[in-house]
Amino acid sequence: MGNPFKTWLPVLVFCCIFSLLSVPAAAATTQLHIVKYAADNVTVINQTTITWQEMEKNLPVQGDGITHYYLQGPVFVDNTDPVREEQLRWNAAEDTNVKEKDMGAVKGTDLKDLCDLVGGMEPGDLVKIKAEDGFSKTFAYANVYTPPVRQGPMVITWYHGGEGYVPEYRQGMRLVFFADNATNPWGIHAFGNEDWHLSASPQYYYYYQQGTERYPTTTGLSVQYVSEIQISSKITTLSEPARTAPTTMAASLTKSGISLFTIIGALAVCGFVGFLKYKRA
Repeated sequence: MGNPFKTWLPVLVFCCIFSLLSVPAAAATTQLHIVKYAADNVTVINQTTITWQEMEKNLPVQGDGITHYYLQGPVFVDNTDPVREEQLRWNAAEDTNVKEKDMGAVKGTDLKDLCDLVGGMEPGDLVKIKAEDGFSKTFAYANVYTPPVRQGPMVITWYHGGEGYVPEYRQGMRLVFFADNATNPWGIHAFGNEDWHLSASPQYYYYYQQGTERYPTTTGLSVQYVSEIQISSKITTLSEPARTAPTTMAASLTKSGISLFTIIGALAVCGFVGFLKYKRA
């Protein structure tokens, strides 16, 4: 009898490769989980889940599906004077790498209105916008609740004029800044690097890094596939018991760091070992 391991090894390798290739990339999200934490970032004060349909029906809609909104990519300029170089890269004229970053004629819901569903934010609170693939960005209270017009409202978009609603809107839900149109030479609604430079504290800046060089950009702030909004509050005591939603088995496994792929891989290995034992019997 031949060695069964040698016989089945190619099949097992193929299955593993196929499993890796068939793991889907991050896809558009259609609902948000919104949660407000106490100061320990563990105790849940309040939470809810809302679909894009409920957002459109029950909350003010931002955007008209016609007006396009833009971000700004890195401005790749160098200068021997580091102060001047930084100024050039922030690009106060807002005239470089802007029209290439068209987010489309999007519609969505103001992040402030979503935060209010679980009790809102207070000065000093932080909010984390988290994507389904784990990527996240954190923002301060002022940028959510009192944004300057050159920054505009922070909007979780669920509609794109060229694609439709999520999930057909393939990059949604997405964080887009609905900035004004006063700064750039084209009169478009562009959220430029200098807009963010003047609207936020330095710890919230985002840079594209190329070797040792850093280039500010607002595209890196635009979280795609948004699935969760987490508010970190300063509340230290609760006037009522914390409200925690039921946890599914899948959620428990995810929180423990065990991915679905890991489980499938373990089951495949167990099945293969069992097969060998059966062949040897």
